[in-house]
Amino acid sequence: MTFAHVYPRWALFCAVLVHLHTAVLSLPNELEATHVFDKGNSCNVSGLWRNSLGSQLQLHAVGSMLKGVYATAVESSLGAAGSHGQAALTGFVSEGAQPTVTFSVLWEKGSCTSWVGQCFILPTGDRLLKTSWMLRSVAKSPAENWMSTRVGEDNFAFVSAS
Repeated sequence: MTFAHVYPRWALFCAVLVHLHTAVLSLPNELEATHVFDKGNSCNVSGLWRNSLGSQLQLHAVGSMLKGVYATAVESSLGAAGSHGQAALTGFVSEGAQPTVTFSVLWEKGSCTSWVGQCFILPTGDRLLKTSWMLRSVAKSPAENWMSTRVGEDNFAFVSAS
C-alpha cells in the first residue's frame, strides 16, 4: 500500500503545492526585468516584507535555510491565528539572481499555512516576493473537511533589511 492510498488528502495537498510552485514560475510579462543581473544585483530575501493587507514577513536566509516570523493582519475568525497573530516560520530559498522560496508556519490554534514563490527584482530596482499560499484550518469532523483548506496569492514588497 502506498502513502497516497493511506493518506489520500495529504497526497492531494502535496500535489497541489507542487502545481502551485510550477504555476508561480510562469509569471505575467509586466514583471519581466529588462536588465542583466549580476551578483551585486540579486534578489536577497532577508529582511522585512509587507503585503497589501498589512501582514508582515521577517525573513533571515542562511545558505538555503529560511527562518523568521510571519505576523498576519487578517484572520478567518477572531483569534484564529492565536493570541499574538504571529508565528515562527521555517523554509528554504534557492540560489540565483531571482530565487524561489518556500516557507511554512504553524499557528497557535493548530492551523498551518505554506507559501511558495519567487523573489524578483523589478526594472525599478524594487524587490517583489510573489507567492501562492495554502492555509489548512483544523476541521472538527470529516464532514467539515471540505471547508478547511483555502488557497490564495500574496505579493510582498520589500520594506527594509534585517
